[in-house]
Amino acid sequence: MKRIVRKRQLFDKKIVLNIILVLFMFLSIGYSTLSTSLNINGNLNVKKYYEKTLYNVLAKEAETGGLAKKYTGEHHDSFTEEPSKNIYYWSASKNGEADRLVEMNNVIFAEHCWQMLRTTDTGGVKMIYNGVPENNKCLDTRENHVGYAGRPTQNLASSYWYGTDYTYDSSNKTFKISGTTEEVTWNDTTGPGLIGKYTCKNPSIDATCETLYLVESYKNTTDAILITLKSDSHYSQFGKLSFNKNSNSPADVGYMYNTRYTYNSKQFTFTEEMLKTSTLSTSFWYSHNAVWGNPTGYRYNLDNPYQIADETGYPNLVGEYTFKSDSQTTVSYSVLYIAAVKDSTMYYIQLGTESGTTHELSYYNHTYTFGDTYTDNGNGTYTINNPTTINRSDWYTNYNNIGKGKYICKNTTNNTCSELWYTTETTDTKMSYILVNNNFKYAKGFTWDGNKYILNNDSVTFWNISDETNKSSLNNAHYTCFNETGACETISYIYFLNGTTELYINLNEGKSVDDALVEMLKADDVNRYNSIIKSGVDAWYKHYMLDYDDKIEDTIYCNDRSIRTLNGWDPNGGNLLVELYFGDPNSLLCNNSTDSFSIYNNKAKLVYKVGLMSFRELNLLPKILRGTRNRYWNASPNRFYQGGVQISVINTDGSFHFSYADTDGYNGIRPAISLKPNTKYVDGDGSKANPYIVDTNNS
Repeated sequence: MKRIVRKRQLFDKKIVLNIILVLFMFLSIGYSTLSTSLNINGNLNVKKYYEKTLYNVLAKEAETGGLAKKYTGEHHDSFTEEPSKNIYYWSASKNGEADRLVEMNNVIFAEHCWQMLRTTDTGGVKMIYNGVPENNKCLDTRENHVGYAGRPTQNLASSYWYGTDYTYDSSNKTFKISGTTEEVTWNDTTGPGLIGKYTCKNPSIDATCETLYLVESYKNTTDAILITLKSDSHYSQFGKLSFNKNSNSPADVGYMYNTRYTYNSKQFTFTEEMLKTSTLSTSFWYSHNAVWGNPTGYRYNLDNPYQIADETGYPNLVGEYTFKSDSQTTVSYSVLYIAAVKDSTMYYIQLGTESGTTHELSYYNHTYTFGDTYTDNGNGTYTINNPTTINRSDWYTNYNNIGKGKYICKNTTNNTCSELWYTTETTDTKMSYILVNNNFKYAKGFTWDGNKYILNNDSVTFWNISDETNKSSLNNAHYTCFNETGACETISYIYFLNGTTELYINLNEGKSVDDALVEMLKADDVNRYNSIIKSGVDAWYKHYMLDYDDKIEDTIYCNDRSIRTLNGWDPNGGNLLVELYFGDPNSLLCNNSTDSFSIYNNKAKLVYKVGLMSFRELNLLPKILRGTRNRYWNASPNRFYQGGVQISVINTDGSFHFSYADTDGYNGIRPAISLKPNTKYVDGDGSKANPYIVDTNNS
């Protein structure tokens, strides 16, 4: 019995010693992921996964309850590998935790500072650019450095030297072209071949310059559109650029793009200025009559001008003329006729503003005939019923009587005109109106006979776009020919209604709005041309990262152009008062293959393993990790707002905002890369003063 007890004691001690050994290993080498099992002899089998990798920095934080989390949503980070690893990202849920994060995710790789933001499902680590280190530190006190500084048009029609690369002298802050160099004069033939090359715009190959130019695109036989490089970029970003060349088509949300349908607008409400206003003065000279010509040639002069003694004389100035001048002898090309006075304000008609016309008041003092109803004469003319007539000079005292909802003819003959107006607003100085003869047909659909579009028989016809019933009916009738017949070679699709202005795209050759959306956003050939920001990011990578390309993994950079809500782009009842929104903000899974940019995706093919972070990736992080005190782009489209596309940006404080795609010189570029799985660091603790140093020799 005693013998058996002794054996159990020895057995128990062996287990305890094994457990102590495991704990010692865990504490001495840092984080370990341990898999344990008890064999029949009571021994522990220990499988050691720990390596000093950046992936495990985030994994440790997440799996030990630290300042990171495991992502549990849908994801797919590679075209060549299936997901096999957990995704971890930085997170802070308690007060004070977020401040610690900015001292935990700093990395130096390839002679640049980075912020590691998340891991990939292949085991890599995705990082965002954070400038050039100083003394192996990534502090916020770093000075400005090289970066993009806008996209000007420049004349290159001289003999300049160009290079495929450049060198930078940080002491003198000057550039010099390098790589393969050539001396070229820009023209129709040579220009396209210079795209992607650098120049100091100097005829000497040995020239240095404080401003370097990257040729971005051809404009004409003498001019190119260039990307400027200077040495005054904020440390956290590689300069500032527009996201794309234009913003007036939904296609302009693309990191790459192809077919563009640009917006057009048709205004239905117009304004007639009836009177202008200005302040009277007792120092001005006035006259009962203004004379054109004799004795002043091609000028107005005041006949027997006079001044008034004090402000009590202001009401008596109605019907007088003035130059608003303190000089009695003033002459001018134009003169003011005072139509009304209120307190010290005069309401006037300006004569002489139209060259080559009569200079009498009668020419400018238009006649307006208005009434509550009209008769369509069937020959392109309209007659006002029960007419009332006023002159322009009488507007101030009559505008309230006209008001909204009157029919008006200007300068009528027998109360009849060919251009009939319908008033939507009258003020003391102007009248807003709609043209009644804009009596257009609108329909939900159409047919195409091979030569022209024909609106469906369920079309509606109206001219009064301000009527709420008509506005509502447009939600189900987006197509129009802007005529009364409903037939046209080019049809217009209305996607937004801004007051009484219709915003639309034009369609040809039988295409529908659905065809246009496919061509702009998800066709197989949608990624043909680089956006401005892609050209800039690619050039940056080629210059700074190409020597480290074997340490960087290919990962998907998502430019999610999937449509979240069609709204006015839905012909089956789309709301014309709400914009088109893009993207899924709640998943790391890129919805369309044409939006999933990768060097292995032929439908969205990258040249280099670099891109931009997406909204959904950045939205996982605490705001403090996103903010750099400078605005910068991310890869995610936000919306097509009326006539312009907006891309998501990060505000100075790390909050989300958006900018039009062609906004230049305002939003920064922060390229993103992903280090390969098992990338090791050899030193550092992730703080700004002591970043993780990546082993570029063995990782």
